[in-house]
Amino acid sequence: MFKELIPIIRNAEKVGLFAHTHPDGDAMGSTYALSLALRNMGKMSRVFLLAYPDVQARSLVVTGDEPLLKIEDCDLLIALDCADSMRLGEYEQAFLNHGNTIAIDHHITHVKFASSGTVAKEISSTCELVYMLLKEMGEEVTHDIAANLYIGLTTDTGNFKYSSVTGDTLRTAAALIDTGINFSEMARVLFSTKSIGYYKLMRIAVDKLHVGCDGRAAMLFLSDSDFHSCGITESEANSIVNMPGNVQGVEVGAYIRERENGEFKVSLRSNSYMNVAEVAAALGGGGHIHASGYSAFNKTVDEIIGELKGELDKRWAN
Repeated sequence: MFKELIPIIRNAEKVGLFAHTHPDGDAMGSTYALSLALRNMGKMSRVFLLAYPDVQARSLVVTGDEPLLKIEDCDLLIALDCADSMRLGEYEQAFLNHGNTIAIDHHITHVKFASSGTVAKEISSTCELVYMLLKEMGEEVTHDIAANLYIGLTTDTGNFKYSSVTGDTLRTAAALIDTGINFSEMARVLFSTKSIGYYKLMRIAVDKLHVGCDGRAAMLFLSDSDFHSCGITESEANSIVNMPGNVQGVEVGAYIRERENGEFKVSLRSNSYMNVAEVAAALGGGGHIHASGYSAFNKTVDEIIGELKGELDKRWAN
């Protein structure tokens, strides 16, 4: 699978790694795992991490001693867990202008943007892909690398409960656990530990939850003021994305949050049969069959919800 990419990686000396905006566990786990592996190969490697990473995952990630490496000094740039170049945020142009770039991603709607090579495969997580890459390269998966990979493997599978989990996913998890990582403590931090501010936000979220499409869809919009009033940031409450879809009888859950410059980010989750990747693609986004998203610009929340209901109703009408 990685036949084209491996020689490019082997020949590089200074490597910059990039993940998507608002980095989650899979984005950070995959980039820092690969960065540690590259340094073990004798290369200089640095992760150029964007702002507002998931707080719980960030607290567990092993970064190691990163060199003071500039993008312009890198002879290879690698994007991980990015479905398209826009997800690179402020680093998009620097990445696109570089002559030697690779993309490794697990989103089914990946739009090719790397110059040298791309591996995009519908699989549980980018961390599972990075594990496969390291095994194919014959590189050691050390304790610290395994810890980072496990973060992405467990968060992107909802602690191994999503339909993306396969036997290979669980065999990968077993191999990572066999390195001695404290997986039970990681699960506690990632899935069970919440701040008081988070529970205050949940109270607001319950009051703002909207159910539509004859009970088959639930929508939740949280504003900046909602977060501020609870003394919490969005990166401390990423798990709330699943709340709308957890309502009994709901097939599609939508979580809408306000961003800067008139942007609203819409995250979609489905429980059974609805392909939300198609819904997101129709509205300018993409992702996975059961977990996708898109951005809406300069619209009201009511307009966004109305537009989304329209796309869902089209599919339910068929």
